[in-house]
Amino acid sequence: MRSLQHSTLSLLGGACATAALAACGGGGGSSACDPEEKGTICTVAGTGDEGYGGDNGPATEAIFYTPQDTAISPDGELWIIDFNNYLIRAVDSSGTIRTVVGTGLLGDSPADSGSTETPALEAKMNHTPTMLFKDGFLYMAAWHNSRIKRVDLSTMLLEDYAGVGARTYYAGDEGPALEATLDLPSSIAVDPDGNIVIMDQANQVIRKVDQDGIIHRVAGSCVVEETQTCGEDEEPFQCLDSNKTACGEPNIACALPCTPSYAGDGGPALEARMAQPFGQMADPAGRIAYDGEGNLLFADSINNRIRVVDSEGIIDTIAGNGEEGYGGDGGPATEAKLNHPVDVAVAGDGTIYFTDVYNSCVRKIDPEGIISTAVGTCSPDRDAWGFDGDGGAPDKALLDRPYGIDLDGDDRMYVSDSYNNRIRVVNF
Repeated sequence: MRSLQHSTLSLLGGACATAALAACGGGGGSSACDPEEKGTICTVAGTGDEGYGGDNGPATEAIFYTPQDTAISPDGELWIIDFNNYLIRAVDSSGTIRTVVGTGLLGDSPADSGSTETPALEAKMNHTPTMLFKDGFLYMAAWHNSRIKRVDLSTMLLEDYAGVGARTYYAGDEGPALEATLDLPSSIAVDPDGNIVIMDQANQVIRKVDQDGIIHRVAGSCVVEETQTCGEDEEPFQCLDSNKTACGEPNIACALPCTPSYAGDGGPALEARMAQPFGQMADPAGRIAYDGEGNLLFADSINNRIRVVDSEGIIDTIAGNGEEGYGGDGGPATEAKLNHPVDVAVAGDGTIYFTDVYNSCVRKIDPEGIISTAVGTCSPDRDAWGFDGDGGAPDKALLDRPYGIDLDGDDRMYVSDSYNNRIRVVNF
């Protein structure tokens, strides 16, 4: 019997992948639906119950605990992060679900066994919000482990790729990634040069690991403001043995987490400030993606903005006016109200999709910069969140705090409907 431990975080409270889940229905009271039908939304995994169960049976009868992300494997399977079960599960071409990474136990493999690698099905993890496939490996943002891990798909052995596993500290830039300190790394992407790029969430920076295994900062700046923002004439000092800068009393300020803020639009991304959740009660946020022109997009979650770093290293806002709430559909995205955006994905035609988590919907920005709702009925009112709409139009459905989206081509999207404990597919 698998033993499962659960967190007390604030977060608690070609697949059908390969067209083979055609018999799926919504489960948990949903009407049956066809996951291949254009212009509809349909549940492809999960009953809606919270917990763990269903391995080796139909994915629509499986039970999840706040799923966070999906990815299509090189073999065309739909892989799912079962966040609060500390697992990654996969749906095969017959629609059957199984566990591929994790035991369901809390831990930090392979380090907690004193080795450098461990079989994926024997690994213990501490919350993984995002993953991606690259060159025969599965890379994972091991959030509460403060590491990036990867699994060699040919051997299914898991190893650490970046991070020493220590939190509330920021160090290691321009050195080996395995010796760097990360704090809640929440998201990973691959840049045009094939480097692994990391949202180092609580450190308020984006970093990359180059082909030689060296880590570099590419956007954001970690400034600690001990009691108040740095004064106009106050230049932050460099903390010893750290990549932090700070204002205030050095012995106090340099021991504190990086301070969320907002600054830098129109200037170098390395001088910009962002605001991502930090601390023990944070939720995984600030996910990143690259568009077809090599621009880096990210959700500046607490600032309620989507921002972009262009290929010249200049940062700007492309959605959100900084106000928390819902509004602006049909107008310029930069004038819209957002409510804790988290995930970002870019279609081949340049359309940008993002999860507007506390509006419980997925919104999109067209190539002309106009914002609209793509999936769900947006509302900041918790009483309006829920589950409904399978088999119908995506923008008429109800979602409950969807954290993750994953595009499979330009006309199919998987939505991790996190608090409905379901994975749903949208065919545009």
